[in-house]
Amino acid sequence: LELKKMQANVALAKSDISEKRSANYGRLDALASYNHYNLPRTLTPLTPASLGSSPQAIATTKDLFSAGVAYNIELFNGLEDKRNIEIASLQQEIARSSKTLNKEQIIYNVKTLYINILTLQAQEEAQKNYVDALKALHKDIEYKVELQSLARIDMLKSLADLERASASLREIKSNIEIMKSSLKSAMLVESIDVLVPIGINVQEEMKNEHTFENKLEETSRLKLAKLATQKNKKQEDKSLAVYYPKIGFNGYYGQNIGFNDETNVKPGEFNNAEIWQVGLDLKWNIFDFGKSAGVREKTQIHTLQSRLDETALQRDMSRALSEGLSKIEIARSNFKSASSELNLMRETEKIEEIRYQSGASDINDLLYTKARKQLAQSRYISAQYWYQNALIYIDYLLEQGSEK
Repeated sequence: LELKKMQANVALAKSDISEKRSANYGRLDALASYNHYNLPRTLTPLTPASLGSSPQAIATTKDLFSAGVAYNIELFNGLEDKRNIEIASLQQEIARSSKTLNKEQIIYNVKTLYINILTLQAQEEAQKNYVDALKALHKDIEYKVELQSLARIDMLKSLADLERASASLREIKSNIEIMKSSLKSAMLVESIDVLVPIGINVQEEMKNEHTFENKLEETSRLKLAKLATQKNKKQEDKSLAVYYPKIGFNGYYGQNIGFNDETNVKPGEFNNAEIWQVGLDLKWNIFDFGKSAGVREKTQIHTLQSRLDETALQRDMSRALSEGLSKIEIARSNFKSASSELNLMRETEKIEEIRYQSGASDINDLLYTKARKQLAQSRYISAQYWYQNALIYIDYLLEQGSEK
């Protein structure tokens, strides 16, 4: 829906340009009128020559019909029309850039939701394996309690851990459903079945990181800020038009038609007269009590504000890029740490299980080790997807999401 709205804005801006350009050609109107008078009217203005020849024969009527065409155009209006076209063209560029930016925002939102769901699904699978392992352990402990080789307290401890792990699993499933609902809403689809996992390769170093700052200059965000400044500058230039005279041209050609009234020497006779005129008019405001100066001052302030906004946005974008690259580095470090921790905890779990089976440790040590291993597994999964989210964020900043 948002993309359709942006597309409509582009079409609207294009129509506005066409409208502004058409104004340069003036307008041609067809005119017609009918008037009934209480006293006779002549079909054409009277002149001394017409009165001198035969005044009683001049066509007069109480029912006057007129029809013709009129053409009007402003020949000069202080370049206001030219500025209007330039502003409309900039507005079209703004609409196009806004559409691109909106598209990138939607792509970023969908990708982020998708990655977050994959994260939860991976954690769900790991948590399910953890729950299954606790179930097997609890079943083994129950059997040993029946044989009176273990105390009942061990069974209660394992059961408590199993309940906590099962509750965490249910919470993860609930969060997945919530995320899927958000994704369905973002994608405007009725249902989402299976999300295909993506391969994530945590690289030691990204390529061409030094070129990112240059790519920021090509983004629609900065382009929009620059276009806003240019548009306000054109509005400022347009405000100068009021200080120049406005010169217009007008022309008319038509026919006055009527039947002679009863006072004419030839009552009832049909008459028509050709009427045409051309003219120039000039209008020049010499004083408006400060209104024009106020309008110009406002446009200058708008231009200054947009320049400041452009500078602030450029600074914010650079900071966001630096933060995004830092997040990638942190994600790499976290992944490396989580991977090492997970490998260590897997080995520790194996050793602790052997020690527990041989009676060298109690159930607390084993359950604690399994919980630590599960936390390491969860951290390892999250680190992978945090890295992927960091990459997606960089693509969003540089508006490259639609390319990947």
